[in-house]
Amino acid sequence: MTIHRKIPASRITDIDALLQILDLLPTSIFVKDERLNFVFSNEAHCKVIGSGAEKLLGLSDADFYPREQAEKFMIADRSVLNSPEPQEFMELATSTDGSTIYSLTRKARVITSDGTTYLVGTNTNVTEMKRYEVELEAKEARYRALAETVPVGIWHLHEDGNTVYVNPFLLAILGMTESEFSATDPRDMLALSADKDVADMIGTASRFETDLMSRGRAVARTMIVSSGWLDNAGVSGRSVMVTFVDVTKISDLQTVNDQVTRLNQELSDNIKKLKATQEEMVKAGRMAQLGQLTATVAHELRNPLAAVRTSAFVLDRKIKGKGMGVEQQLQRIDNGVVRCDNIISQLLDFARTRPVQRKLLDLDNWLAKAIEEEAAKLPAVVTIECTLGLDGLVAAIDPERMSRSLINLISNASEALVGKGDTLSGGPDFVPKITINSWRTGRGIEISVADNGPGISAENLLKIKEPLFTTKSFGTGLGLPAVDKILEQHGGGLEIASKPGEGACFTAWFPIIETLEEAA
Repeated sequence: MTIHRKIPASRITDIDALLQILDLLPTSIFVKDERLNFVFSNEAHCKVIGSGAEKLLGLSDADFYPREQAEKFMIADRSVLNSPEPQEFMELATSTDGSTIYSLTRKARVITSDGTTYLVGTNTNVTEMKRYEVELEAKEARYRALAETVPVGIWHLHEDGNTVYVNPFLLAILGMTESEFSATDPRDMLALSADKDVADMIGTASRFETDLMSRGRAVARTMIVSSGWLDNAGVSGRSVMVTFVDVTKISDLQTVNDQVTRLNQELSDNIKKLKATQEEMVKAGRMAQLGQLTATVAHELRNPLAAVRTSAFVLDRKIKGKGMGVEQQLQRIDNGVVRCDNIISQLLDFARTRPVQRKLLDLDNWLAKAIEEEAAKLPAVVTIECTLGLDGLVAAIDPERMSRSLINLISNASEALVGKGDTLSGGPDFVPKITINSWRTGRGIEISVADNGPGISAENLLKIKEPLFTTKSFGTGLGLPAVDKILEQHGGGLEIASKPGEGACFTAWFPIIETLEEAA
């Protein structure tokens, strides 16, 4: 693996592991020295620049971008170097293929213990979000132009009673200015019957006729069309769109009204798309941070754990048979090491991005062996029933990862039944049982692991595959997400069915790949 850096040799050992982690992250990361020359660029940043590390390090933005653009970058960089606080910039750049890229860049000044100053930055591509913003602005401009010119009254009212917008045509009918209209009580504007409230009439999608009142007199007979209360896509409160059409011209203006409705729906759809894009970007950033955390924890813990396991083994050999009474403590050490090792495996399964390593296996034989080995580790009170129905089917899977998935599902089922020991979750007549089945369906191979435990609540069922969510006092919240990711890497997925008091069933499925050539 090539690490893109330009660092004095005396410091390489100290940060080599960190650089390897940074180099694998999907987020663009770069470091500049006080002269604003690049001294580090991970693979993602090299792709943004469009240049390999061997040509990038030691150079500045002026060597890759047009002068005017490079000068803007350097002015921003100097501002960051002169400030103790991190800064954000929306930067516009041209990629190597000539396309325009909008990038949200975060930069911060870092001063090392020896007094050296660096600028550390990250880039997030927000081109797609910017495109939605441009489209939204265009839609709003078209909507505004249409609303300003059509011979139809338009009123946009917030549920708190404040007017968001009123168009010139409605003001002209009423003979009011915009400020006068905003100060008018809607009940004085619409001539409704005494038993009907304005909010009730326009708060639901409706169409009705009424006289339009201004300063105590009727100025027009209008057909009013209300959209009903609309969600404002993240803005506090709701609002309603009300249109006023002269009933004598309703046939001529039906087309215009349809255009207003269609444009309003397009505007609402674009707002929702923009919100969804923003949420996806936030989620992607969080997942990148979680991936960095898992890789760091696994790297830092695995070596010390190996030392603990070796020391405990040597200690056990030296005191064995001497009657010192520490066998139970040594067993606790070993159990703790095994548990930590399992947690590290879950972290790596969740963070790992390398391709699956498939082998051709008789799946029922592989399942039988894996189930037998795991059953030996379960509490004696747990019964396992197994029905294998693949009839000698040979398929290409990654046996190491798939075994960890199966073990995780069986272990979860056992813990749902008896916790971490032999304490039953049911009454005195309760017989804890795990049922495992395999069969072939139209979508491929399915393996189910079911238990007759307490089941999962509807609320927890919605969140159970979210990273870090767990109902256990001893869980990491990465077990099921790791299983789900392994199955996705095999082209499949994980389905969960459960009701409180009726146990739970976890079904893993993946397509059949019968040759390694198909897998490639």
